[in-house]
Amino acid sequence: MNGYTATLVGKVALVTGSSRGIGKAIALELARAGADVVVNYRRNTQAVQNTVAKIESCGRRALAAQADVAEPAEVKALFATVAESFGGLDLLICNAAAGRFGNVADISPKMLNLAVNVNTLGVLLCTQAALPLMKSRGGGRVVVLTSPGAHRVFPGYAAVGTSKSAVETLVRYLAVELAPYNVVVNAVAPGICDTDALRNYLRQAQIDDFVARTPMGRIVSPEEVAFLVAFLCRDEASMICGQTIGIDGGFSLPF
Repeated sequence: MNGYTATLVGKVALVTGSSRGIGKAIALELARAGADVVVNYRRNTQAVQNTVAKIESCGRRALAAQADVAEPAEVKALFATVAESFGGLDLLICNAAAGRFGNVADISPKMLNLAVNVNTLGVLLCTQAALPLMKSRGGGRVVVLTSPGAHRVFPGYAAVGTSKSAVETLVRYLAVELAPYNVVVNAVAPGICDTDALRNYLRQAQIDDFVARTPMGRIVSPEEVAFLVAFLCRDEASMICGQTIGIDGGFSLPF
């Protein structure tokens, strides 16, 4: 296990949007900890095959499952596949995200609907579908990836930030209502994270500015986010419930 303690042996995890970036790092971290992993993706078949191969190299089972989490019929089919292939589900990581940048005056209904449907509705649909599979196994964990943009204002981030703020509220309601079933729900809010997507959206000068404003002097790695998510999936973290935990190197602290 490459020095990792296998704390999640026997668990089945589904990570949405996990063919690359943070989702891929989470899928691999869960596999290293002993979980079998369903790798959800929307389009990139080459990337998902790479992720599946890496999980299998950890000695764990992996399954690529294509679905758009904003589409109820596709979510239903996704979880039917999970049930058929693994018999249940223990860990749901809602990482899939979508959105377009634009100032408030330029946001169209289509832009807002895209962000809300994937980033908020998708979490609700997936959690609803996961609940019976988790209840049949005595409980489970749901971890939702959100963003500091739910609380702070970033240029062009209004549509996505609105959807992330809504999903953090949803996390609190899910946490309270699902806790009696031993289903523990939390959110993780990574700061600026070193992914290909980041470098596609921001110029190097903008990234350098974020680094300069971060007390730790660097941006977050996907692996660091994945470690936090995996910790929240452990039995030892069961009393952390309904929280949004930031991991940003202190970026959000200075005035």
